[in-house]
Amino acid sequence: MARFTKALRERIVRDFTARHNGRFDPAVFVEEVGAAGPSHEAFEWFEWDDADAAMAHRIEQARSFVQGINITFSVESVARGKVTVRESAMPLALSPMSGRRDGGGYVINDPANPDHMAEFCGQAARDLEAWLNRYRAAVLFAGGSTAQIDRLATILSGAAEQREIANAA
Repeated sequence: MARFTKALRERIVRDFTARHNGRFDPAVFVEEVGAAGPSHEAFEWFEWDDADAAMAHRIEQARSFVQGINITFSVESVARGKVTVRESAMPLALSPMSGRRDGGGYVINDPANPDHMAEFCGQAARDLEAWLNRYRAAVLFAGGSTAQIDRLATILSGAAEQREIANAA
């Protein structure tokens, strides 16, 4: 299988959009790649066996089936004789990063389980960092600052790393 670096994919997309009025239409792209066959640079990116592609699509549908389902839980804190109860929510099912290369799967979250919360914090940190990588220029263009989001990502990453260290000991 070809190595699809970001640079290669960017060149392919730029070439495609140059021929299609500056637009990238995924359906048209797939049709073009399929029609060209193995001679197209992007051909190996796609699964062309219909049975395998259908199964991959159904797996994606199963993933989307569990997305957006949250569990709600209460967090109680006691400080200076005052009890504060906050309600919070998190995804019902979480796909641990460590198992994703092997097809993964999901675990049902337990907010009382420190390992689940550490995984959740680690994923939150990665998602915030990905968001920043994508939108930092837009925030700066609009006159904003990403300092608070950077700090949140650092806090979340630290919580995940502390649990990893505790589990390794």
